Amino acid sequence: MEVKTKKKVKGTGLLSSLGDSLREQVSTGGGTGNFKLWVNLGTLMLGFLFGGCHLVFGAYPLGLAFISALPEAVWLATLGAVLGALTIGRSGIIYALICVLAVFLRVIISGNDKSRTSDSDAQPKLFSEGLSLRVSSAVISGFVAGIYELLLEGISAQGLLFLAAMVILPSVFTVAFAGAFHHGIGLRALIFGTKHCFAATEGKRERGKLVYFRVSLLVFIALAAFALNKYKIFGIDTSFVFAAVITLFASKRFGALYGAVVGFVSSALVSGLYSPAFALMGAGGGVLFPIGGWYAVSLGCTLASVWGAYVAGVSGFLSIFPESFIASCIIFPILRFSPRERASETKESISRRATDMVGTMALAYRNRQTFFAESAERAVAELAPKIDGFCNDSGVFDAYLAFARMLSEAKEKTLNKRELDESLTDRIEPVFRNFGFDGGIIRAFGDRMKYIICSGCDTDGTLITSPALKAQLEEACGIKLSAPEYYRRDDMVLMECEAAAKYKLEGAFACESRSNDEISGDSIKLFISKELFAYGLICDGMGSGAEARKAADFSSSFLEIALKNGIGEATALHMLNAALRNGDEECSVAADMFVLDLLSCEAKFIKSGGACSYVKRGASLFRIKSETMPLGLLRRVDAEQITASVTMGDYIIMLSDGACDPASDSVWLVELLNGEPEPRLDAYAERILSAARKNRRTADDMSVLVMKVESVA
Repeated sequence: MEVKTKKKVKGTGLLSSLGDSLREQVSTGGGTGNFKLWVNLGTLMLGFLFGGCHLVFGAYPLGLAFISALPEAVWLATLGAVLGALTIGRSGIIYALICVLAVFLRVIISGNDKSRTSDSDAQPKLFSEGLSLRVSSAVISGFVAGIYELLLEGISAQGLLFLAAMVILPSVFTVAFAGAFHHGIGLRALIFGTKHCFAATEGKRERGKLVYFRVSLLVFIALAAFALNKYKIFGIDTSFVFAAVITLFASKRFGALYGAVVGFVSSALVSGLYSPAFALMGAGGGVLFPIGGWYAVSLGCTLASVWGAYVAGVSGFLSIFPESFIASCIIFPILRFSPRERASETKESISRRATDMVGTMALAYRNRQTFFAESAERAVAELAPKIDGFCNDSGVFDAYLAFARMLSEAKEKTLNKRELDESLTDRIEPVFRNFGFDGGIIRAFGDRMKYIICSGCDTDGTLITSPALKAQLEEACGIKLSAPEYYRRDDMVLMECEAAAKYKLEGAFACESRSNDEISGDSIKLFISKELFAYGLICDGMGSGAEARKAADFSSSFLEIALKNGIGEATALHMLNAALRNGDEECSVAADMFVLDLLSCEAKFIKSGGACSYVKRGASLFRIKSETMPLGLLRRVDAEQITASVTMGDYIIMLSDGACDPASDSVWLVELLNGEPEPRLDAYAERILSAARKNRRTADDMSVLVMKVESVA
């Protein structure tokens, strides 16, 4: 087809996943949960605890360190630290102001730290500055607090010690806390993942970062328990409850050894006498968790209570048992969603198994991509009877040439669908791995209709089925994905999905014949192809009555079958033109086509003798006009393709030449379309048709097709 083209009408880390929602549905049938809300509350609470936690020489450095170390949720931490500082008394007002100073120092520093961006002109992300700059915020804030104390109380040994504590301790604890937030292990992976978070990695630098992460996490847990120590509710020591909860969780998630270490560290700053009790709780629970949660928690609480009774008699037992019992009631709902970590399988082993699954499914996918060739064959079979009844021998060559072109296009599309998209694969691999599938495999295929397939280790299947994973993949791909399909082989899972329509085209039409005793010679179609293109089509048979309608129906049905099965618009028009030229009776058809890509919202009009069309966007109106000949008159197709810019909410109005004079601007139509559209598309089409009836200059069939571009929910 000779096509004339016009111009257009118009961070990672422990807190990197704090904004993610807790998986909406779990395979055990659990309910929904808002992970972000709980994490925000936890951040606020930790800020409150650290803001009011005293260490030495009258210093309260933990609030400053917490604010300075966080990469996200900094404002919540600051609010918590300010509230915690105000519980101290009059001096707490100063600490509250110092916390506010620390966060504003971070805003100023991070806002000017362009070393964290790849583009020197890009706006740096807030609170994304390096560790040394975070430490500087803590040091400056602590120094200001120390100087204020010296000016207020005068120079003394106590004042100098306070100054030293407020300068040194915030910087030390900022470094200590930062390791937990910047190692690359997200909070979701730490709590819900199945990979071995603490597995040894290759390279001295990576092993060093892993040690830093472990130590930082333990320091953070120990200080959180210490900050809780001064809060007792009805005689219950909240720090012991926290230590028991975190110990039981660690023993379930990471095993007996890690449970024992966490148990000892979490209670060491609170009470050295009882810290072995929590170590025993972690070790005992870790041993029995593979057998059953109730057994593990019962044994852990029993061992801890026995140790308390051993070292301090009845008072020791009463100091441990109530807190352990409360902790067991709290931890069970959490343990339900947290799988036991796979420590025995290496990343390489998981990767091999995932590669096998993805390779098998990818082979099946590629074998399925004979779709276009099969569609072409099916189209030929369906169209052959129509052509046979319409063509004579003189048009065999043109028809055969068009069919050959159709098959060539089908083959090219098949190859494009099978092709690995390496660029997109590189973009989505980090998303898949950061979600907790370390060692997993993900691949993307196709040029336009993307196909995503991924596999990894997921014991209970709750990671692969998480809506958050699909949402993150959609964001990385920049497209909407279909509902995934899942497969399982032992503890290995596989997910596949493909591009889905992001937009939709709603439409309605109204028709009227030239006279009441004749049928209309126009035929209208609205349909969607398997490649997710939406089509609006008006075929106007030349003349009127039954003969015109026969040609119009044949043409619209022909184009619908061809386009639905993936044949290109140019090839379809060539085939139709050959069929019309070689029919038993001489006939011609004006074909007016609107095409909308439901993936990208790109649009175009293809006109062969069609009347004017319009795009209505708010108060703006754009006319699409073409001076081309109808199909069936010339051996070469005379068609014009006009690219159009459309957005959500736009109306597309197409008319046959009986409803709109192709040679004029039809002032009445422009005035009508410049007004407010009807809420319902069918009413809008009827309104335009009624106005056309009043303003018609010649007797002819009239058709109006109104469409609206909308987004898919």
